[in-house]
Amino acid sequence: MLQNKSTKVFSETQSFFSSSEKGINRIISLYKLLNLRQLKLGNKELPQSTYFKGDILLGLLLFPIFSIPNIYSYSKHYLSEMLEAQKNTFYRFKNNSQIDWRTIVSSCNNKLFGQIAKNSHSDDCNQAERCLIIDDTDFEKSTYKTEHVSKIWSHVTHRYIFGFKGLFLGLWDGKSYFTLDFSLHKERGKNKKTPFGLTAKQRKKQFSKKRSTKSNGFNREKELVIDKITMAKEMMVNAIKQGITVDYILMDSWFFCDSILKTVISNGMHLVAMAKMSSAKYSFKDKEYSTKELALLLKQRKRVKWVKSLSLYCAEVTVKYKGTDVKLFFCKNSKRGKWHLLVSSNTKLSIEKAYQIYSIRWSIEVFFKESKNYFGLGKSQSSDFDAQIADLSVAIIEFNVFSLAKRFEAYETLGGIFAHVKDQGMELVIVQRIWGFILELMRTLAEIIDSDFNELIISVLKNKPENNKFFRLIESMVYEPE
Repeated sequence: MLQNKSTKVFSETQSFFSSSEKGINRIISLYKLLNLRQLKLGNKELPQSTYFKGDILLGLLLFPIFSIPNIYSYSKHYLSEMLEAQKNTFYRFKNNSQIDWRTIVSSCNNKLFGQIAKNSHSDDCNQAERCLIIDDTDFEKSTYKTEHVSKIWSHVTHRYIFGFKGLFLGLWDGKSYFTLDFSLHKERGKNKKTPFGLTAKQRKKQFSKKRSTKSNGFNREKELVIDKITMAKEMMVNAIKQGITVDYILMDSWFFCDSILKTVISNGMHLVAMAKMSSAKYSFKDKEYSTKELALLLKQRKRVKWVKSLSLYCAEVTVKYKGTDVKLFFCKNSKRGKWHLLVSSNTKLSIEKAYQIYSIRWSIEVFFKESKNYFGLGKSQSSDFDAQIADLSVAIIEFNVFSLAKRFEAYETLGGIFAHVKDQGMELVIVQRIWGFILELMRTLAEIIDSDFNELIISVLKNKPENNKFFRLIESMVYEPE
C-alpha cells in the first residue's frame, strides 16, 4: 500500500503557518491544487513501491522553500524526516527516462490557468495583449563528462563553453509570465575531427546511457540535434493545439525568418520581432531593397521623425518579405546612431504600439534571471541527461507557481515572495528542531524517573500549562529569573 506522504507534508506545513502568513500558504495551496498524484508520471505505480511518484515530485518542488540546494543536502535536512524518503529515491526518480516531463509541466500549467480563470472577476487582463515568447539561454556545465554536453558559443561571454543551449517558449497572459515548454540543444561545430567540440578521448569519458526508443527520454535526446528554428515552430504549434490563445509571437532577431513568419500567420497570430540590418531583400513598390537601402530611401524621402514617447528617431514602411506583407520600423537613438529594425506582420500597428508589445519580450529574460537565482534553472550537477530534463522541469513548475502566488498576493517582485517564503520555511525547520530537542529531553527525563515515554507525553499534554511541572522546568531553562 503506497503511503500518502503529500497529505502529511500539506498537513504539517499548513498547520504551522498562520492565515496571516499569506505567501507560503498560497504556495502550499497551489501545490496542493496541482494534485500531483493524478498526473501521469511515466510507467504505472508498482504495488511494492513505497512512494507515489507525485509525492517525490512534491518533495523536489519544496526544496527552494526549505533552502535545500540539492538532493545531497536534502538527506541532512528536516524535510527528509517529514517525507521519510531516502536520497536514492529522488535520484532514481530524476534518472527515470520513462517520465514525460513535458506533459507534467503542461498539466501543472493547466491547473494554474484554471485557477486564474476562477479569479478572473478580480483579475482583469482581458484587454491586454496575450503573447507567446521564444528565446534561448546558455546553460554552462563545469565538465564535458555530463551526458550530451557539447561546446557551445555563448553570445553573453563571447567564448566557447561546455554546456547546453536551452530553448524556451513562454506565455504572457496580460499580467504574468509562465513558461510553457523547453528543449535542450547541443552544437555540432564546424570541425569534423572534433564533433560537438569534443575530442575522441573526451567523448569516451562522457557519461552515456541506453534508453528505450519508446521512452520519453529517448525523444528528448533526439531534440538535442534538431535546429532551434524547427523546435520553436513545433512548440508554438503544440501550444496552440493545447488551447493557448494569443495575439502575438515575440522573438529577437536570431529567430526571425520566413518559415517562422509563415508558421505564425498560418496559426492565426501576428509576429513582432527584431530583425537584422542585413542583405535580406524586401519588396517595396515592386523593387527589391536591402534593409540599409530602405533606411536610406526613407531618409531621402524625409520619412524619419522624432517620436517623443520613445525618445527615438523612427521611420516605418509596409513591404513584402518573401511574399508576406510586413511592416518595418527603423529606429535609432540619435541622428548619427545605428539603425535597429523591428518587424511586425500586423501592418496596422503604430511604432509606439509595436515597441510597447515587443517590450513584453523582456519578461522571458526576467524568467531566466530569477529562475537561475532562486530555483537553480540549468544548474543541475547530474551526469544523467534525464536528470537534467527533470531539474529544468521542476524549476519551471516552481517559477510558475511562485509567479501566480506573487500575482494573487500582490507582492511587488518574485524575489520578494521568494525571500518571504524562504524565511517562513526556515522558521518551520527551526521550530521542528526545537521540538526534536524537547522530545529528546523528555526521553531522558523518562529514563531518569523510570517512566514510560508515551505515558509521560500524554501526561504532559493533558495537564494545563500553569499546573504542568514539565512546562515550568522548560521555562526555568529558557527564561532568566527577574
